[in-house]
Amino acid sequence: MKKDISIYDFSFEDIKKIENVSLIHNEMENGYVNITFYPFLPGIIVSLNDVHTTEMPISDYLYDKDLMIINYCISGRCEFKVSENVYRYVKDNYTSIGSLIVSDRFYYPSNYYLGFEIYIYREMFTDETISTLKQFNIDVDVLGQKYNNKEKLSILETDIHIQRLWMELYNKNNPDKGLIQLNILKILHYLSNSKSIMPANTSYLTRNQAMLAKEVQSILTADISKHISMREISAKLNVSETSLKNYFSAMFGVTVSEYMKSMRLKKSAELLAKTGLPISDIAISCGFSNQGRFAKVFKEYYGMLPLEYRHHCFLQ
Repeated sequence: MKKDISIYDFSFEDIKKIENVSLIHNEMENGYVNITFYPFLPGIIVSLNDVHTTEMPISDYLYDKDLMIINYCISGRCEFKVSENVYRYVKDNYTSIGSLIVSDRFYYPSNYYLGFEIYIYREMFTDETISTLKQFNIDVDVLGQKYNNKEKLSILETDIHIQRLWMELYNKNNPDKGLIQLNILKILHYLSNSKSIMPANTSYLTRNQAMLAKEVQSILTADISKHISMREISAKLNVSETSLKNYFSAMFGVTVSEYMKSMRLKKSAELLAKTGLPISDIAISCGFSNQGRFAKVFKEYYGMLPLEYRHHCFLQ
């Protein structure tokens, strides 16, 4: 079921009534978000967030109650503020778990994010919920004690076994309610009972460091036909080149050169698909010195030459 309805108009009462897999589509200022809700137990909400925008405000309807949130990132990167002066992130195959209530908004530096979330509302549990969790030896109190550190958030490396459970859920073309619930119960059981989950090696950024990383990104992407060196940016911001590179990598998950290569290729793919501009002009406008170099890099990234990509898009 797909609804063109704002997620911010979707109340907790609506979620409680979900009996089948339900997709909510929401247009944003700079893109869109699809949120798929999966039926589970009263007081426990499961969703798949398919984000195609750079930022998303916090949904008050999900944060007006005492809750615990489990997040698994399939791909992409999500940045958020954990305190006035500290930022954290999750990326591919990271799990975050805790009762931290994120303020303001979520940021998606790559304009893309795909991941699952489990919201656990203790006050909404019914006898069915309590009985089922007990039957599967799942203790939400243990989850709270285990992962609620002083920051109220733990970020973990996701075990390959749990990755498979999430991907089985994600890859089902016609999801069966019973199999969905079984996979989710297995995931909760593992998190509740496993003693071998390793914390992820994530970097902390202060507010000033995060702002500098975003300033670097803004300068680099203002005109992608130009190649601005990190030495120039370092001199302009009066911050060491090494520090800026480290802040950028911590914020965006890739090096400056990897980020700009991806930005240039994605923009060129968009121009190939949506315009009739000559390929040589597209190459120059996206910062490639010549058409031959552009074709080689494009094929390495997309698996086909620019002209083949354009023909493929027009055939869709």
